[in-house]
Amino acid sequence: MKIDEKTGLEDRKVTLMSQINANLGYSSVTDILYNPKSNPNRLSIDFVEYRTKNAERVELFFNARESQFVPETGTFVCSEHARQVTFGTGSEPGVPRQVTTNYAHFWTWKKNSNNPSILTGNLLTAAFLDPQDPMFFEEPSKPVAVFSHILSGVKT
Repeated sequence: MKIDEKTGLEDRKVTLMSQINANLGYSSVTDILYNPKSNPNRLSIDFVEYRTKNAERVELFFNARESQFVPETGTFVCSEHARQVTFGTGSEPGVPRQVTTNYAHFWTWKKNSNNPSILTGNLLTAAFLDPQDPMFFEEPSKPVAVFSHILSGVKT
């Protein structure tokens, strides 16, 4: 995750390209289209043609952002909801595949008491079914999967 020194905001282009390529184990992203000044709520990821199994393009839509600093504990808490629409080639020739997923991300960050240039944190990701999913009415409001990651940030 890279934070822009001037704005204090995450550099989503650099962060996402690095994360996607690292998790896949090869260079798969050709371009990330994102302009936080004109539209901070939409981001598009284009993949190398025929390089990935499931995606040619991913559209991300962000909303419901909230943040708060808790002075008593020195903890910064923030959240954001995201809708991911993945476009890929379908199993039927000429018919593209589209998959929609909804996520909520919850971050906590706190300075390390021994070294203030180090932040420790946690990212909790909750995945929800989309209303178009056949199983949506079995669980319309609770997450169907939850992931937690321990984070460490170092100012360089």
